[in-house]
Amino acid sequence: MRAAVALLLAVLLAVGAAGAARADPPAGDRELTVANHTAQAIAELYVSPSDSDHWGDDRLGEATLPPGKTLRLKLGHLRDCAFDVQVVYEDASREESKGVNVCRAHLLTFDGATATAPAAAPTHDVSLANRAARPIQQVLISSSDAGDWGEDRLGNTSLSVGEATTLRYRGDCVADIRVVFDNRSAEERRGIDLCAARRIAIQPGWTTADTVPTEAQPGDETVQLTVSNRTGRRVGALYLYPEGSAERGPELLGAAGLEAGAGVTVAFARPAGVCRFAARLAFAAEATTEDVADLDLCRSLDLVLPAKS
Repeated sequence: MRAAVALLLAVLLAVGAAGAARADPPAGDRELTVANHTAQAIAELYVSPSDSDHWGDDRLGEATLPPGKTLRLKLGHLRDCAFDVQVVYEDASREESKGVNVCRAHLLTFDGATATAPAAAPTHDVSLANRAARPIQQVLISSSDAGDWGEDRLGNTSLSVGEATTLRYRGDCVADIRVVFDNRSAEERRGIDLCAARRIAIQPGWTTADTVPTEAQPGDETVQLTVSNRTGRRVGALYLYPEGSAERGPELLGAAGLEAGAGVTVAFARPAGVCRFAARLAFAAEATTEDVADLDLCRSLDLVLPAKS
């Protein structure tokens, strides 16, 4: 009897030891081979332990992984077995594989079946007024993280001294602008928030001014509007426009938005003689909008964004 009990205990201890070994594998040299079975090249490749909150550096660097090719990655001498892998294709779509056990499987194939397209970039209408001393021959606008300036937004036209034009740009709010004059000299300014500054004046010193020079439309009166957020939620964008207008007007808060309970003072170009306005609030975290009507900006320049009734 004692022999049987001892044998049972030995078996249980052996099973427990084996389970502990599986739960906490010994450190080893981890490797993974990534195969590209799609029709386009992989431009970026990220690998990180599944318990990490960061992807880390692009494992491809300046290289790419062409269609039909494989890449062997040395992940290091680690205890980790579970890794997450993300690839970014040439068209900017992304595909991920979570919880890859590199202690058991050393080949991971991407075929594009679960790739997700990037979100469409927003469109901005940017008004430029030439208040410089020379005609502008080219206007280049690009996202601040882009690798090149892209196309000339003026095309075959030019912008004479004193003239203004509206250009359409698709991309992030924060962008860089470069203007080229008729004598081939150029000026540029980086990191302009086009969601906040939509009417930009190209004038002497515009590249070094503390704030980007802007210009009101004829008949506009620039007023200081105090905005208080009483919605209980973070407002990501605020548009203010004459009541009944089809145009929603410029975005007033910029990239910073307005936290719940906070207030801010913004410059607002109020059309002469217009008092009644409506507002549209966008809540970025919820991807929802709300409208506020019957705002009299001739009576008060304190705009309170109310909680939803």
